[in-house]
Amino acid sequence: MNIIKTALGAVCLAIFLTGCASQNPVKRYSTCSGKSFNQLLESTELKPLFNDIAREFCTEPCAAGAGTPPESIPTCSGANDSTDYSILVTDFVDIQSFTPASQGLLMGELMRGSLSSVCSTKITQVEFAKFFNLNEKGLVVLSRKVSEIKKDEYDQTEAIVGTYSYLNNKIVIFARKINVVSGKISRMVTREIDYNCAGGTVSYSVK
Repeated sequence: MNIIKTALGAVCLAIFLTGCASQNPVKRYSTCSGKSFNQLLESTELKPLFNDIAREFCTEPCAAGAGTPPESIPTCSGANDSTDYSILVTDFVDIQSFTPASQGLLMGELMRGSLSSVCSTKITQVEFAKFFNLNEKGLVVLSRKVSEIKKDEYDQTEAIVGTYSYLNNKIVIFARKINVVSGKISRMVTREIDYNCAGGTVSYSVK
């Protein structure tokens, strides 16, 4: 008899817990699948984002002692302090379609504006396809001969080359400083923007 009572009690307890679970569903992360790429960009403070990217290109980390945490290392002036320094800056290209689209044109303009205002860098706007090719094999420098770069139109050998990726709730931005003669990447900056859409509003975090 005791065994039957114990079994009935266990069944009742299971039903009670099931009812509680159904009344308290787990809160889920709200996706932004209904939002377009442009809508997400409109909800993003892009100017501070690109100012922050530019700041990493026009400053270099100073020497620090062993064991110094990265956030404690000060920044020193870089090559951009020269009054003669100028750089090529391309529009940003989608790494899925290999084209800039309107979003890439906007990012390129923001990058140029930030480099000019934050770093006081002289800017030359160039077409991405003139020096670079992006395909499924990656980014390729098309022109490696100084004679092809050293023209009246383009007398710089360094370029900031930007790409981006859009994946529903996330936009990832990549910016590289490249020597267009050697193809060497001297610096790369990445920003990942994660979006959360809940209650009709769009919020995001940058890392």
